[in-house]
Amino acid sequence: MPKQMTESLTPLNGISELTKPFPAGKAQKTASNSLITRIEGHGSVHMDWEKRTIKLQVTEGERLFEGLLVGRTAEEVHWITPRICGVCPIAHNMAAVKAVEDALGITPNPTTIILRRLMMAGQMIQSHVLHLFFLVLPDYIGLDRATDLAAKDPKAFQRALRLKEVADEIAACVAGRNVHPTTTAVGGFHKLPDKEALEKLLKMLKKTSPDTSWTAGFFTSLPYPELDAGLELLSLKGGDGYSVYNGDTIASGRDEEMSVRKYKEAIAEEVRDYSTAKFGSYKRREVMVGALARISINGNKLTARAKRFIKGLDFNNPFHNNSAQAIEILHFHQEAMELIEMLLSEGMNKTIACPAKNPPLKGIGAIEAPRGGLYLEVHLSGERKVTYANIVTPTVQNLTSLEKSAQALLERNSDSSKKKIRQLINMLIRAYDPCLTCSVH
Repeated sequence: MPKQMTESLTPLNGISELTKPFPAGKAQKTASNSLITRIEGHGSVHMDWEKRTIKLQVTEGERLFEGLLVGRTAEEVHWITPRICGVCPIAHNMAAVKAVEDALGITPNPTTIILRRLMMAGQMIQSHVLHLFFLVLPDYIGLDRATDLAAKDPKAFQRALRLKEVADEIAACVAGRNVHPTTTAVGGFHKLPDKEALEKLLKMLKKTSPDTSWTAGFFTSLPYPELDAGLELLSLKGGDGYSVYNGDTIASGRDEEMSVRKYKEAIAEEVRDYSTAKFGSYKRREVMVGALARISINGNKLTARAKRFIKGLDFNNPFHNNSAQAIEILHFHQEAMELIEMLLSEGMNKTIACPAKNPPLKGIGAIEAPRGGLYLEVHLSGERKVTYANIVTPTVQNLTSLEKSAQALLERNSDSSKKKIRQLINMLIRAYDPCLTCSVH
């Protein structure tokens, strides 16, 4: 543990405890299902102990948002799609406005882009803090539930609450409220934040800056289980900054790149009979998307403070996605301050951009959501009503890789007890940070 970690939070030395052999002579079931806890959505793991295979069964009901969009007006798309998810509604909102703007030939002004990047920074911090402190951390410090953290280490718990509060405030200040944006519009914003609100937000960010360094230091020092899953990482790149809002290229860790406009040529989805979610692949290969992939491909664009924590990342170990998320909290917190300072110094343009005279009526909106690349494609009629919609979410892309990694984890720990294998598999699933609600959009 780094010396600056003064709280009483202590990672379990007992990751090795997860690999004790199952006592000999006990009756063994050949297959079992276990619910996955502390994730967003509902799913279970099917373990065939005799065949030594694992299947991830998503049991959420399909929600059919793509069909719901057909017949709606172009202006309604970014109001509807955020309802896919209460954890990352800003990400869905941003993908939608970008897709419609692309279809209508709209180019937003610089103020709009800065405000949207600020919204995305808040979204990333919101999601990562919730996931790391309340869903992941109990595995590593011996707690059954995240609320026990308040009693075990009040200082660490308060850090989590402060970071969540400032992230919520970013969303409320720019997007209108902390869940499901109300201020965004095709071409700009219905309402811009005032100077006083931005100055107050900047003060909050400066006050919580030490919490982000502590978070990055703590989570990058956790004793993650060892696993070489042979990951292929996939992320957007290009554009300004860390390529979360305006990446225009899909990049693979194998040095393959392609335009976002060709996403369908590489990213495919398939239906499996044991899951209500589709399973995605990239050129028929399993890929991992999300924080670990982003840092692998865009790490050179992180802030200097965030870069200091990259050294220990293992880009073949999916458990290190949690370290990457903590590093991103630090990065986006700093980026939020920089963006606010730009807005305060340069002023804000309230103009909402107008459609082109002869728009293409087909558009693609691609952004990096907290869990990875999110793609939304819309086709519009001459009356600007949706005739076609396609959404590819990060979790859909991750599910295939998750099963592959789970299989590798099972094989690595083949001599361990069933209880410990189940525990490791659940920890692995949480490391991927799946949003099963998004996966059945």
